[in-house]
Parts: sequence; structure tokens; C-alpha cells
Amino acid sequence: MKFSKATLPYADAFRYSKQTRQLAGWLALIRGHLSAGEVIRSLHLARAMAYADGNDLRSSVLDALKKRPGFENAQVWRDALHLQPRLHELVLKDPSISRSIVLKAPGEGGEKGVLLMTFEYNWVRLLLTLSEEETRWLNENYDIVLSTSWSPTDYAALALAVSSLRGTVFVQSCNYDEIAKIEAFHPRLKCLETLPCDWINPQLYAPKPPEERQTDIVMVANWGEFKRHWDLFRALSKMPPNLKVVLIGQREPGRSRDDIRRLATTFGVSQQIDIFESLPIAEVARHQCDAKVSVIMSRREGCCVAAVESLFAGCALAMREDAHVGPLAYINDQTGRRLRPNHLHEDLSALLEQSSNLRPHHWAAAHLTCELSRAKLNSLLKAEAKKTCRPWTCDIAQPQWRPHPTFASENEREALRPAYTELHRRFPKVFSEALIMESWR
Repeated sequence: MKFSKATLPYADAFRYSKQTRQLAGWLALIRGHLSAGEVIRSLHLARAMAYADGNDLRSSVLDALKKRPGFENAQVWRDALHLQPRLHELVLKDPSISRSIVLKAPGEGGEKGVLLMTFEYNWVRLLLTLSEEETRWLNENYDIVLSTSWSPTDYAALALAVSSLRGTVFVQSCNYDEIAKIEAFHPRLKCLETLPCDWINPQLYAPKPPEERQTDIVMVANWGEFKRHWDLFRALSKMPPNLKVVLIGQREPGRSRDDIRRLATTFGVSQQIDIFESLPIAEVARHQCDAKVSVIMSRREGCCVAAVESLFAGCALAMREDAHVGPLAYINDQTGRRLRPNHLHEDLSALLEQSSNLRPHHWAAAHLTCELSRAKLNSLLKAEAKKTCRPWTCDIAQPQWRPHPTFASENEREALRPAYTELHRRFPKVFSEALIMESWR
């Protein structure tokens, strides 16, 4: 549905209101109670869990789920996910996983390997395609880390994972505020202490000194409506016309660079705006390293990797204070500013003035590097191996996000090639022969 300049803010406020989400959650819970079939009932309850930001609704959903015989039944959740057209059609079109990486090969004496899988659709590809026997082999030989792409995550996919796999299932949430909810969903779910955006390699960024930066504001975001470019344009219409603004994105269904430019015109933007589409990651990084302020306008999404990339590029980071977006937790007096919804232009102007005095790159290098994330995950997995009396003789490899999971070391990638070869031999539909080189697909 298209909205005008006048009605768009009201539609946006309704879409993202806490009351709207809670109402949708309670309605899903009621539908779950009233549904006759176990599959439909479970699907409604999983949707209710996604909306359950409040404790009362969350407790009610969990109580309803755990009383159902289908909660621990993998087949129920397989059938439920078949009823989600987008995921089911994606699996039918291409069951091979992408954006996933082997961090450790299995060893002798029952030592488990480690498989990091990003994006919920990859979990579903794996668990809907493999047979029960194949899933059992994978579970016995690998610890699987499920890295989410959105908050809330897909709780039906999470239920399929925990009902299909045995032992601890590790989850990397996109938002620190969702960790408690994920772990409450099932006692075998254990969340990492990091977000999926915390795999950035600082060596891939060369921040310019503040006085040499030519761009005032950069926004790296696809052209999807949820990125809310219009909110930036509304703020820019009240700011000085001499600002240089750079927008970098990629096509989304029904949205292109031309649509973004028309939207800027609609909101009366007078600044010079350069709009780039589908740039290589190195070019994106170059623009970030040349900008004073990086803006994220989403109200709700996943971990927004562009936000953390901006910190390593030395940009002051600006996000709405009411955003449910993981890296909002990383905004402090060293890194940027939380924008007040009714004062965006004022707060952006103030941040531009202050940006040269901030130290976002130094703060990120001390708290968010891929090396630190690896150490935290390695420690968690090693402790789990000790707890389950399994050997741990080899640490995990070093991954980095560029712009999807890859190896930071060519030597480590080659050392893990036999593990990839075995996975492809056993499960050719799911693990393609090219996965080791093309995990970014």
C-alpha cells in the first residue's frame, strides 16, 4: 500500500507501535487455542511468541506451547514450516545452504566440529532437506550455531531446530533484548554473548582523520521500506542545504534507486545526494571511511551489519532511540548519538558538530572485533565440550563478515577443506561443492 507524505508518518507509527504488536500477539495466541489441528495451532503459537515482548504474553504463550504434545515433535514443526510459503518455496527452489561456514572439523574420540549457519532460511533448508538419520549424523559430529537475521527470529524454525537436534543448540541473537526470550523458549537453547554484526575485521577499514572526511552523512541500507529513508529525508528538509549526503543500497522487490530519489524530492530535500546501487563491499567501506556521520533509520530489523561497519570506519553512528535494532546497544558518548524521534534534525546537526571529537573506531576495536567474538564463541563451545565429557583439542577458525561469513585466513580455510568435502559427499543437496569459496551466495 502506498502512503502520501502526510499519511506515511501515521501509518509508520501504527506499524511499529508496541500496542499493535501486543494485540497481534494476543490474537495469535487466541487463534492457537482455537485451532483444531496440532500443526496450525503450533504455527500460531510460534507467531505469538515472536510478538511477545511483554512478560504476560510471553508466559501465556510458553505455557500454551509446553502443554502441547507437538512442541517436541519435529514432524509437527516440519509440517508447520511447509505452510509458510516463502520458506517452503525457497527450499524447493534451492535446498543448498549459503552464508554458512565450517569453523572446526570433527576430530577423534567424538570431538565435534563447528558449523556456523546465518539466516533462518538456511536452518530450514538444512532441517527440511536432511533425513532423520542424516540429521542425527550431523548432530553427533557438529555443534551447530544458528545465527539469526532478524529480531524477533522465526520461532517455528527455532522449534524445528531444537526438536530435531539433541544437546545444546547455540543461537546468536540479533538483539540483546531477545536473548532471554530465546533461552526461555527451550532449556536446550543457549545464546552467544555476541551479535551477528560482531564479526567485523578492523584491518579491512582505513578511517580518514575527521578533517579529511568529505561526506557529511552516509546511509548504507537496501531500498526496502523498513529501512525508512523517508525519515532521513524529512530531517534533511530542515537542515542546511550545503550538506553532502551519500546513500548506498540495493534493489528490493518493487523498490529501486529511482524510487528513493523520488521520495527525497517528495520530502523537499535540497542537499546534494549521491545515490549508489549494488556497490562492491570495498567501495562501501571506502565511502564509510570518508563520512562524518552514519545514519540508520530502521525501527525494527536484525543486527544491521552496516552500523558496526560504520563504527570501524570511524563514523559517528546515529540511530533512533526507539529502534529495536541490535547495534543500538553500541551507541555511547564515544560512538554516536541516539536520536529523539521528534528531534531528528536537531540531534543530527548536533552530532555533525561533535563527530570530530568522538572515537567510534577505537571503541569498536576494543569491544567488537571478529577476534573478540571468536574468543567468546570458542570459550563457550570449549566449556560445553568439557560439560559433556567430549575432547577439545583444536580451537575454531577465525571468521569475518565481508559482507557475509568468510575466513580471515586462507590457511585456515584450506585446512578445513576436507571437512567441506565430507559434508558435500554425505549431503550434496545441502552442502554444495562451492560452499567453501562461495559462502556469500
